[in-house]
Amino acid sequence: MYRRDYFLNETQRLAQMIAKLLGLKNKAEGHEELQQVYNNAMIDEFNITDEELQKLNSDEFKQWLAAQDFSPVKLDSLAQLLHLRAEPFERNPQTLLLLQKVIVLYDKLELEHHQQSFENIGKRASIQQFIQQYGA
Repeated sequence: MYRRDYFLNETQRLAQMIAKLLGLKNKAEGHEELQQVYNNAMIDEFNITDEELQKLNSDEFKQWLAAQDFSPVKLDSLAQLLHLRAEPFERNPQTLLLLQKVIVLYDKLELEHHQQSFENIGKRASIQQFIQQYGA
């Protein structure tokens, strides 16, 4: 019972954070606030700064994820957060690296936690198309 309540609270909190980011992203003047909320979320929820995350290649990112042992809810939230950060997809090394990390997260959710969603399947397809088109 307590474990279920914990996961429900965690899910609601992360969903609120993502909703706030989406709202800020849609506002033209909210770029600085968006960046601040994103940075705070990365540190508070995932114990990593954006700079540290950007420096990790795919293998290092997988090792970092294994050490963190995040719940599936947190993994999915991190994937959404990184996908949001990468939008709009621009042809540059930072975007490609972020999108590769989103694919790693989707793989982990599917293979280790047996979780898929239509939203993530659609995002994966668009990411793979972008990576194929622009090379990675």
